[in-house]
Amino acid sequence: MKFYKQPITLILIALVLIVVACAGCTSTTDKNSAGTTVAVTSSTTTPVSTTTLVTPKSSTCSPVTVIQTEGKEITLPCMPKRIIVTNSDAAEMLIALGAADTIVGITESSKNVSYIMDRIPQAQSIGDWQTPNIERMLSLKPDAVISYASSKPKNIDQIKAANITIVYLDCYRLPKLASDARAVGLLTGHEQKAEEFARSVENTTATVMKRVATVPNEKLSTVYFEGYTDFTAAGTGSGSDEILMMAGAKNIASGLSSSSPKVSAEWVVAQKPAYIMKVISSKETRPFPDIARHMANRTGWNTIPAAQQDRVFLFSNSIEYGPKSFIGLAYTAKILHPDLFGDVDPGKMLDDYALKYVSGTNVTQAVFPEPV
Repeated sequence: MKFYKQPITLILIALVLIVVACAGCTSTTDKNSAGTTVAVTSSTTTPVSTTTLVTPKSSTCSPVTVIQTEGKEITLPCMPKRIIVTNSDAAEMLIALGAADTIVGITESSKNVSYIMDRIPQAQSIGDWQTPNIERMLSLKPDAVISYASSKPKNIDQIKAANITIVYLDCYRLPKLASDARAVGLLTGHEQKAEEFARSVENTTATVMKRVATVPNEKLSTVYFEGYTDFTAAGTGSGSDEILMMAGAKNIASGLSSSSPKVSAEWVVAQKPAYIMKVISSKETRPFPDIARHMANRTGWNTIPAAQQDRVFLFSNSIEYGPKSFIGLAYTAKILHPDLFGDVDPGKMLDDYALKYVSGTNVTQAVFPEPV
């Protein structure tokens, strides 16, 4: 009997040791931060190293609120990174403030301006600014579209129906230029440069208005200012009328019924303006001297003091309107009041603008003839 008991005892002891060893290890399940179930093995004798999967936190942003040209606030959930610009003036403003890389779409009017397209070659055309192609707009996945406030797209209802966010900023007329610049700066995260730009506009405007305020009303010169189309005057409320008032002039068309009234050659002759001014489209191919000469030679205009004294001046639309209009104001004031603005050099102002904000804007002629 002793012969059989010894092996049985040994077998029992071995079984007990195996059970004890197994009890020292456990297998459990756990979840990582992404919610995925993973096996985690631990041991009371030899710890096992494990790797926990961590999901990156989603990026967050803060709402941004800006005041549009017409004075209404708009709040966007995030600062827009992809912007379509339907007017060339706003496109130039974004470039001037350092936000060129946010522009993904433009209209044909911007496509024809070399100093704009040189800075945003990545931007794609969405067609005409008055009736932009909505399908193209959607394909660019814009966070916001900047549009004229004073002249909204004709298909604005369809654009809104497509759930496209519209921000109305002109960046066009001088009285609102500083506030529009600040809005663009806030919208794109370039507040410091926008403030610098806005102060340049405000300081120039304040200097001009302070100096011309010393001129008695009866000594202010009369001006006939013509728009792109022959015999379309700049009436009350137009951008050119606003500049004339700031520069210390009497606009002979300010009393007419609309902002762009049609007039006759005889009417202009009867007003006997001391100066004749005209804005020239960027699409115009004729040389400025030829246009000025043609205007002075209109029937009966040889009796007008402006024509008799060679006071016919032409302004490029890019200096009369838009981000550079404060320089256009300086040009206008120097033409009308050379004795008050002998220390002001609008040509240098334009060169500085090209160096600091948008290169190439000083290449083409801004005003003809240049004021002395």
